[in-house]
Amino acid sequence: MIFLGLFATTETDLCALLRSGAGDGQLAAAWRGAVAAKLPGHGINDPGFLQPARPMSAIGG
Repeated sequence: MIFLGLFATTETDLCALLRSGAGDGQLAAAWRGAVAAKLPGHGINDPGFLQPARPMSAIGG
């Protein structure tokens, strides 16, 4: 799973791609797409900020 930051609320599943036989190009495209969709900053001071459901320790932080 690609989890782009401690306050991210979405993640990208690379395991499903690997299990389906995706090649290097498909994996690279998924990685690039995930990074391109990442919002700038963490948004913790934004009025609409929502704390992610999982704590940092649950994602390996």
